[in-house]
Order: sequence, then structure tokens, then C-alpha cells
Amino acid sequence: MPPYQERQAEDFYLAGGRLIPYKRLGLAVEALSKLGLPLKIFGDGRDRPQLEALAGRNVEFLGWVDEQQRHDLFARCRAFLFPGIEDFGITPLEAMAAGRPVIAYADGGALETIIDGVTGRFFYQQNAAALAAAVAASRYDTYHASTIRSHAEMFGKQVFLDKMRICIEEQMARSTEY
Repeated sequence: MPPYQERQAEDFYLAGGRLIPYKRLGLAVEALSKLGLPLKIFGDGRDRPQLEALAGRNVEFLGWVDEQQRHDLFARCRAFLFPGIEDFGITPLEAMAAGRPVIAYADGGALETIIDGVTGRFFYQQNAAALAAAVAASRYDTYHASTIRSHAEMFGKQVFLDKMRICIEEQMARSTEY
């Protein structure tokens, strides 16, 4: 995980990545447009025209952003919205590495990387109303950036490499036993 500079959260939500159907970013656009809360969306893709048509005036499309800009957005957002289902999903971990909570649909890799009530909040029906309810409820939640960041570090490169090394060494030791 990249090092993040400690920042005060601003009052906007963030979503983004490739703007394609399975990311379900339309749920975030619809939910935040209904709530009237600021939403910034980074990235580009074939869904952008449909998402822009769905968006209220509180939704800002940033287009492609470089890595430094993305890290700055993660560091400043109130929370990152993750409405799709992915096997893993690196963007929620990037947000958590910046100390920001993630509001995610409770399925796929999000269940492995997000701790409900500690590093974010889940919603359990994949629709805009459920996401809007989770965002509204999260405005009363208390999150600790250092706790979120520490949790994200468990998924960092060095931890992964250490676990892989141990696994390989164990397998090699077993193979020499036979």
C-alpha cells in the first residue's frame, strides 16, 4: 500500500475505477443523487454517458486521474463507495490504506477485506435504496483512521510476500519428506 499523508476528511463521497456495468456505479450515482450528498467519480469507460445522464448536480465526474490524484482523493473523501461484486477489489483497500471507511455491497471480496462497523459498513441488497440507507446511517458512525489503516496493512505487499514464502517453504519441506 502506498504511504498516505494524514488528511482531514472532507464532506464528499468517492467512487470510481473503470466505468463499466459490473462495477454497478449507477447505484452510487442514483443513491447519492437522491440524498443530495456530494459524490466524486474517478475513471472512465463505456458507462460514463449513462451515469452522467442519471446524475444529479451533486455528482462530479473527474475522468481519468493519475495515481497521485487518486491517492489524494482517497485521503480526502468521507468514505469510498463500492457497490459492485468483485473477487477481491483493490480500490477499497486503497481507500482503507488512506484511513477512510468503505461502504460496500456485502458480497465477494468485500467480505474478506472490510470489517462491518470497524473499517466500513455493508449494505445487503444491491440496489440504490439500500446503498442510500447505508450512506445515511454511516453519517452517524465513528471510524478511526489508524484502525482502518492498520487493517489495510494486513493486505500489503510485504505481508503477501511473507505469507507466500512461508507457504512455499512448508510445501517444499513436505515434498522432501516423501
